Amino acid sequence: MKFYLSALAVATVVSSFSTYAATESFEAKVTVQNAVVLTKDNDLNFGTIRAISDPTGNLQATLTINPDPDATNVTSQDDAAGNVATISIIEGGEAGAFSVSDVVPNSILTISDPVNTLVQPLAGQGLNEPDFTVGAWTYFITSGTNAGGLYTSATPNLQAGVDGAVSFNIGATLSTSSNASSVDYPDGEYSGSFNIEVSY
Repeated sequence: MKFYLSALAVATVVSSFSTYAATESFEAKVTVQNAVVLTKDNDLNFGTIRAISDPTGNLQATLTINPDPDATNVTSQDDAAGNVATISIIEGGEAGAFSVSDVVPNSILTISDPVNTLVQPLAGQGLNEPDFTVGAWTYFITSGTNAGGLYTSATPNLQAGVDGAVSFNIGATLSTSSNASSVDYPDGEYSGSFNIEVSY
């Protein structure tokens, strides 16, 4: 009996020394992407127009580009006391378009309006020449959970889809100059640089 217990003890000691272990190091990683990936698909284009500004700058004519692709663009004319401000469409324009990607699926995003308002001749604005201003920004959601509806800033509804992407159009109103001018709008291309922000 004693021999049996001794043999078992030896076997146990040998067995414990025959266990092998391996060690390997590893890293714990995470990538933070708080910024939204925003891509411009096309610029906001007011088309080709005939424009007359009120020499006093008191009256403004407007051209509104609707962000809804099925809506009609609208012009208005303002006249009083013999002064007239006019915008007439020669060739129609189109809304700007943007795509958002790589955001949290189904997340709600907000749009901040551009701050700049001025549109001037690319060739440079001459003395007493009128310019244009842009404002009254509007947005139409073209993809994502709420596609087909207008964006509302009071209760933001720009919602990404399950793929973490959403897209929208931007529209605005172009107005003739509110500054006094002594000459007509010169022919040529007018442009302004604007920044739009999309965030969580």
